[in-house]
Amino acid sequence: MNELAERCIELVGGAENIQSVSHCATRLRFTLNDINKLKQDELSKVPGVIKVMQVGTQTQIIIGSDAPDVYNIVSKLVDERKASGAVTGDDHPEDLAAAPAKSAKKPGIVGRFFDACSQMFTPLVPAFTAAGMIKAVLAVLVALSIVSKKSTEYQIINYVSDTIFYFLPVYLGVTSATYFGCNKFIAAAIAAMFVHPTYTAFVAAGESVTFFGIPLVLYNYSSTVFPTLLTVWFMSYVEKFSRKISPKAVKAILEPMLTLLITFPVGLFLLGPIGAELGEVLMRLVEVLDTTAAWLVPTLIGATTPFLVFVGMHRSVGTLETMQIAQTGSSALFGPGMLASNIAQGAATIVTALKSKDAKTKSLAMSAGITAVCGITEPALYGFTARNKKALAATCIGGAVGGFYGGITHVVRYAKGAPGLPTLPVFIGLDNPYNFMNACIVAALGFVVSFVISWIIMKPDDLK
Repeated sequence: MNELAERCIELVGGAENIQSVSHCATRLRFTLNDINKLKQDELSKVPGVIKVMQVGTQTQIIIGSDAPDVYNIVSKLVDERKASGAVTGDDHPEDLAAAPAKSAKKPGIVGRFFDACSQMFTPLVPAFTAAGMIKAVLAVLVALSIVSKKSTEYQIINYVSDTIFYFLPVYLGVTSATYFGCNKFIAAAIAAMFVHPTYTAFVAAGESVTFFGIPLVLYNYSSTVFPTLLTVWFMSYVEKFSRKISPKAVKAILEPMLTLLITFPVGLFLLGPIGAELGEVLMRLVEVLDTTAAWLVPTLIGATTPFLVFVGMHRSVGTLETMQIAQTGSSALFGPGMLASNIAQGAATIVTALKSKDAKTKSLAMSAGITAVCGITEPALYGFTARNKKALAATCIGGAVGGFYGGITHVVRYAKGAPGLPTLPVFIGLDNPYNFMNACIVAALGFVVSFVISWIIMKPDDLK
């Protein structure tokens, strides 16, 4: 892994060319100073690299399940080399770490939106997954009467699993500051004002609150997204202004003070309420969609998930689902469709293994197929289904059929997690006992439909 990490750094242009690097379950995500220094073809041939692709302003290196370990090595090496003086700059290295790419072609507004969502939410996925699986385990314990909902054990485990969602504004303060290129800790402090006990006490009391005669609009900001994003975006400009006007002798004191002092009233009295209203509008639109055409989104997601994963947008489109789970406790948007699609892709890849006459293909395809059934589809997608139109068609049909069933039965998931067999417990709902059974049927339909179609239409000659 050390050699792989070294080669990744070298072929993206060296540590000095790396503005920032993050990761998800299977990818390293680089933002580069100069995209022209990337040696994409050479990097694609490095052992351990499945694929290299450009998504918005990100260079994504698809590695597989070893991505988090490789990221740790890459991050350490980049930090060491920057600290040793390989990268020059002023007293604000965080600006270099998140400034917009200079030589890369700027994507359109839609591309920038998805790129922003990806960079802000991807670092939070492990926390979402951990919280979701804890909540799923808790649901199982209650269902088996091992733990009572009235017990302190239940209350403690439940609040621990809810922490990531309740304090979501604070976590987003950090990730959005990284994206907008401003101080992460001041951003976290500003985001925390939305969930501070004094503010929540104002909300709970429901009484009029003013600030120098200005009325404060009271919202419950826990689990919200847009108030923090708008406020930190505004803060990024305030910080630059504060830095510019602060005398050098007192810059270290005056700059953060002005940044906080100017940002907090604008965020609390203007941008916070605007963001809250925007979130409410989106949630109402989702609710209308759920009541008028509940089958539509799960079916579309089931059919198109391979393409979303292929272009790296599967994390970005889940932003709305994250908001819905955080605010309402469940979501029917993407979980059922992605579950059906991932299982379907695993089935098509397993058929590839069973029908292939090549021993190496059999071994690799079986491993990738099992991994896809468990929720990680990149090895199957880039190694097999994307190169075989029949396997891809079977995957899309199986995903659509499973997603359609999930839609008409209104399957929801109560937490995030890579949709697959190991994360099926996130579909367990104590107040919705049939939800888990229907989720299992979604998975079964995705697998059976894709497997049967693949078995019928795929021939050994297709698998060379």
